[in-house]
Amino acid sequence: MQNNYFSYVTMTVALLSCAQIATAQENVSFLDDESRPKGNWLPAPPSMTDGSFADDFYYYQWGVQKRSEEGVSEKALSDEAASLHDVFGEVLGIEINATNTPAIFTLTETAVYDGHKANTSVKNYYQRVRPFATFNQPSLKYWTDEKEETTFSYPSGHSSRGYIYAMTLCTVAPEFADKIMARAVEYALNRIICGHHWKSDTNAALLLVAGVFPAIVATEKFQQQLAQAREEYLRLKEEKPTNVKSLKATNRAAQVYDLQGRLVEGQPTQAGIYISEGKKIVNQ
Repeated sequence: MQNNYFSYVTMTVALLSCAQIATAQENVSFLDDESRPKGNWLPAPPSMTDGSFADDFYYYQWGVQKRSEEGVSEKALSDEAASLHDVFGEVLGIEINATNTPAIFTLTETAVYDGHKANTSVKNYYQRVRPFATFNQPSLKYWTDEKEETTFSYPSGHSSRGYIYAMTLCTVAPEFADKIMARAVEYALNRIICGHHWKSDTNAALLLVAGVFPAIVATEKFQQQLAQAREEYLRLKEEKPTNVKSLKATNRAAQVYDLQGRLVEGQPTQAGIYISEGKKIVNQ
């Protein structure tokens, strides 16, 4: 009798857990498995005997060489460690998170989930080996090589998430579209520099997102969340002068630090977020 009772409780808990998971998936997705595009328009990745593989081989060597340039490896690894909210929030000069920008945060998180689901199904179909594993050479992220040898390369998951995040953010702040998409391209190229993706992997990621994103935009749920995100963004934009100062308006004699706490000598020339006199400033 007692065994039957515990079996009943266990079964009930399992059913409730499944229901909660299903509800959670509904909350984090604009598309279901039937309406989400399958990515079957993507071409197969080039094999090493194809002439088109020459482009992949060129970019693999390019990525390895780029690591020796000043600041390149640091930037690539920084993209690996940062969240997409930090990567693209820096472009807008705002902090994107669940507390500060809940509507933008939810909109982008949900779109990225759909992009990830579409990417994973294609990746598992082709099962392409990553560049560093193909050439049996350590990647820039050598401490993850053993784990990532068991995952696949085409299309690039990082790149697809970056591109779909960027396209979603462009609908919120279209006046920043050029800078947002340029950052998305840089984000994808940093995966090549790391040695974890071929150039055709990142190209396929953009092509995949180009097909998935319109399906997302067409949903009523996206349009409702977009309206909330736009309202939130425009409100922050109006408040921005009081919260985020322009570097040009900052006292040039004051000391300026980057986000790693390093003192910047002279006037910063690169775009980004800096700290001066305890306040955040943006150089665009």
